[in-house]
This record gives sequence, C-alpha cells and structure tokens, in this order.
Amino acid sequence: MRELVEYLRVAPNPQRLRRSPSAPPLGSVNLVTERLYPTRGYAARTINHQLTVLSEFYAFAIDVDLGPLMNPVPQRTGRGGARPNAHRNPMEPFLVSRRAKYRQKVPKQLPRSIPDHAVENLFAALRSDRDRALVAFYLSSGVRASELLGVRLDGIDAGRRTIQVISKGTRELAEVPASADAFAWLALYLMQAAQQGCLEDGLAWHTLRRPHRPLTYHAMRAVLIRANEALGTNYSLHDLRHTAAARMAADPAFTLVDVQSILRHASITTTLLYTRPRLEDLIAKVTEHHARPRPASDIQFGAGYDPAQVRELLGLPE
Repeated sequence: MRELVEYLRVAPNPQRLRRSPSAPPLGSVNLVTERLYPTRGYAARTINHQLTVLSEFYAFAIDVDLGPLMNPVPQRTGRGGARPNAHRNPMEPFLVSRRAKYRQKVPKQLPRSIPDHAVENLFAALRSDRDRALVAFYLSSGVRASELLGVRLDGIDAGRRTIQVISKGTRELAEVPASADAFAWLALYLMQAAQQGCLEDGLAWHTLRRPHRPLTYHAMRAVLIRANEALGTNYSLHDLRHTAAARMAADPAFTLVDVQSILRHASITTTLLYTRPRLEDLIAKVTEHHARPRPASDIQFGAGYDPAQVRELLGLPE
C-alpha cells in the first residue's frame, strides 16, 4: 500500500497527457482566468479516492467471507480504536483527529464561479442554439453536467419552467426549476431537432451531425473546449454549476436551505462554501472603498502641524 501511494504521487496521469500540441503546458497559469492548469500527476483527491475504493473492496470481501483476508488500507481510529465520532452526541462538537496513514492532505478549494462578464463572452462564443440552451440551463438550474444530458422530453415542463433530472448518488428523480431564457433557447433547439427527426428516442439532447446520437458528457465537454480555445480560457462544465450556486447564494431572496434544496446537497456544510464572496466582487468593493472621498472632519492632523495650512496644501475643503 505504501508503494502504491508513492507511485501515484510521482506517476504521470495518462488522462492529462492527452492534450493537443498547441495546448498550454500543464501546471501553467491561464492569463485570462488567472487559474492553474492541472499538473501532470495524480491529485491528492484521486489518491484518497483510490484508497477508499480499495478499503471498501476489502471490507466487502471480508464481510462475505471470501477467505482469510485483512484490509491493507490503514483506517483512521479514535480513542480505544473505534471510528472517530462513531457514537457522537449531537449536542457535542466533533472531535478533530488525524487523518489515516497514507491519506493525502487535500487543499481547501473555493468554488470556481465564472464572473458575469466572462459568462457573456462564453455565451457569445457558442455556435448553436443547442449549446446556448445547455449553458443557459447549467447557469440557471445548477444541475450537474451528466444530470442535464439525461433529461427526457416527458420530463420537461415549460409551463412550470422545471426539468426532471436523476440525481447523482441517490439516483432519485428530482424536479429542478430553470430560467425562462433557458426554455426559450430549448424551444429553438427542439424545433430544429424535430425537423431533423432525432427525437424519437425520447431524449432531449442529441448531436447536431448525422447520424444523430444522444449527446454524451465527452461531446458536451468538447463544446466547452472549443469555446475555451476561442476565448483563451480554461473553464470547465462544473464551473457552471458553481456559478449558478454562487449567484443564488448572493441573492437575498434565497435562503441557504433554498440553495441546498435546488443543488440537492446532502449536507448544508457543502452549500456554505458558496456563501464566500467572489474575488471579483471583493475587488470591486475595495476599489469603491478607496475611491470614496473621506469627510474632511475625519482627518486627523499630527501635533505641530497647522490644520489650515495642511488643508490648503492638500486641497481639502475647510
């Protein structure tokens, strides 16, 4: 297990090496978005995920008695060898414990929301009504990329402005509201799709070229990659969900529980991440703060200086 973790920490990720020769180097900074491109190796979250998968596999094998086995993945234990906070009283705080052996320290990441002006540029770079409808739904409903691509025609309610998606993880059918603009672009796309005869399977999203096939995640990702190449940006599909969540969290008409229900987060602590102000909003507020003139009465003069002469020198009002 130690050798596996050591290998994953230094080995190149083959998925990230599949890049065109003109693509920016891995680990560099995009000058437009000021975001880092991924590095060539495996991320800390990926390594921890691999450890979790192996641990659950061996736990299942031991439970069904597949043989004399022992789980090779070290587990995090609390006092007395039990799982930390296993039988915690809800009135008591969580006990902080060290992470298990070989688990990587994951840096805290802020939601990657897209600024409003960049969203307009991204929308203008799209080539078809289908792509505009998809991006409009992502930005207004906050659904995940794969959830939206699985929407069926009978799950679209234009009157109530809602769509039915299968939630990731729980696999439950959920009804999610979206904007009127998204349904307007959807109507334009469906008119074209109906003329081409590619809606017989009941799915809403299909490829534009023949033979018409259901739109997959990789095909939608290629749409965003083409827009990124035209704009010189490095946005991802999940950034659209973060943008929708940040907009809802910043709107005083939404409560935190409302945002949690729309995004279908299992824990409200996940939704709390979107309450942090965006960097562009902080920059605008700081700029406005420094540009705001201070009242002359608030200015304090040091000892030994004549206030009238200082006001005259600096051009301050009396």
